[in-house]
Amino acid sequence: MGIFSLFGKKNNRQEKAVSTPSSSKKTRSKGQNTVIAAPLDDEAFSQSIMAQRHIARATERKIDAIEFEMSRDIGRAKTISNQSISNPSLSQQNPVNNLLVSESTFTDFESTLPLILPATDYQSNQSNDMIASSLMQSESVPLLEEAAILFASGQKEVAEQMLQDAIQQDNLGSAIQTAWYMLFDLYQISNNQSAFDHLSLDYASKFETSPPVWDNAASKAREISNISNDDATPSLTFPSQLDANVIKLLEKLQQLSKQSRSLRLDFTRVKQVDPIGCGLLLRTFKNLKKSNHELILVGAQDFTEKIRAILEIGRRDETEAPWLLLLEILQLLHFEKAFEETSIDYCVTFEVSPPSFEAPQNRVIMATQEISHAEEVSNRFMMPAIIEGKTDSLISQIAAHAKLYNTVLLDCSQLERVEFGASAQLLSGLVPIASKKDTTIQFHEVNYLVMSLFNAMGLKNVAVIFPRKH
Repeated sequence: MGIFSLFGKKNNRQEKAVSTPSSSKKTRSKGQNTVIAAPLDDEAFSQSIMAQRHIARATERKIDAIEFEMSRDIGRAKTISNQSISNPSLSQQNPVNNLLVSESTFTDFESTLPLILPATDYQSNQSNDMIASSLMQSESVPLLEEAAILFASGQKEVAEQMLQDAIQQDNLGSAIQTAWYMLFDLYQISNNQSAFDHLSLDYASKFETSPPVWDNAASKAREISNISNDDATPSLTFPSQLDANVIKLLEKLQQLSKQSRSLRLDFTRVKQVDPIGCGLLLRTFKNLKKSNHELILVGAQDFTEKIRAILEIGRRDETEAPWLLLLEILQLLHFEKAFEETSIDYCVTFEVSPPSFEAPQNRVIMATQEISHAEEVSNRFMMPAIIEGKTDSLISQIAAHAKLYNTVLLDCSQLERVEFGASAQLLSGLVPIASKKDTTIQFHEVNYLVMSLFNAMGLKNVAVIFPRKH
C-alpha cells in the first residue's frame, strides 16, 4: 500500500457529470427587428471541459508524486533503523538514526503558566470585609475536614456519603453551606451532572436562592485533560503555510498515529493554504477517521476560514480538495448546519449531488489555543489541575515567582484535587517563602474540597485562602 496504508489516497476518482448547454437557437423580438443568437461552439466547449479535467488530473498526479517520495523516504528510514538495531555501532556513526528515534517519542508536558485574570479579583489591597468573610468560611469543621482528607486520599465515594449525611442531618450550624458547596464541587470534578442538578433543586428549596451553575467549560477542559493524561497525547503544530511542504509534518504524524490512539493537531499558526496542501491533509483526515483515532483539534474553526478564503462559488479550480477538506473538517467538528450550506455551494460549483452529513464515529474535541510564554506575564501564578506525588518542582516554580512579587497570588481556578501527602509537602515548601519579610501568599479561587483540606493541614496559617465564588 505504500506510505498511505494509513493515509490512503482516493482511488477510482469519479468523473463529474457536466451538463452541456443547449445549442438551439434563441430569438427575441424588438419592434420589427429579430435578433438570432449565434449557436455555441460545441467543439470549443468540449475542449474547455477536457482542459479542466487535464489540470485536475495533473494536480492529483503531483500529490501522488509527493506521497511516493514520502513513502520512499520512510522506507529508507526503516532500513536504517533496522540496521542500527542489528549493529549498535551504526547508530553511533550516524547521528541521524538517533534523531529518527527521538522524534517518534513525545512527552506531552504542560508547564504551569501565569494566567491573566480580571484584576478586580486579585487586588493586593483587598478590603478587610472580604478577608474577614474569607477567613470566616475557612473556620475548622472536623467533619468537613475529614471528608476533604478522604477525597484527597482517593476515597471519593466515602467522602460523598459523609457530605450527604451532613447535609441531611443539618447540624453544622453556619458551616452547613460549606458542606453543600463541597458536594457541588465533588460532583463537578466527578463530571456527574445528573447528581449536580438534583442537588441544585434541593439547594434552591432549602436556601430559597439560586444554586451554583454547572460549568460546561470546566467539564470540556477536563475531558481534554483526561485524553492527554491517559494516552500521553502527542501534539503537532501546523506551519503558517499549508502547502506541499506539509508532507514532512505528515510523515511524523503517521509515525505518531502508530504509537498513540489520540492525536492533538494545532492549526492556530496557519495563515494560508493551497490546493496541494489541502489534498494531502484531506487524505490524512479521512484515514484517521477510518482508524478511529481520537482527535483534539486546536484552532480548527479559524482554520476553516483560511480554507474558505481561497474558494469561490462557481469557480472550478484544478482540484476539489479545498472544498472537500472544508466539508471534512465541518463534519469532524459536528457543524451540521455549516456543512449543509457549504455542500450546496460545492454542488453548485461542480454540478454534482451534495454530499450528506455523516457524524464521525471517532471522538473529536475542539480546543482553544493555550496561553503561550510570549503573552503578557502577570503577577498571577497558575496552579495545576492536580497536585500529587513530589512537589519539589512546583515549590521551586512558586519560589522563583515569589522573587518577583511581594504578594504571591496563586490562582487555583483549575485546581481540582491535592493529594493528602502532597498537601503536607506543599505546606513545608511554602513556609520558607511566607517567612520572608514583606511576602504574603494568597490562594484564590480555591474549591471547597481543597479549602477544607488546606484548613486541616494548617496552610491557612501561612497563606490567605479565598474560596471560589458559587
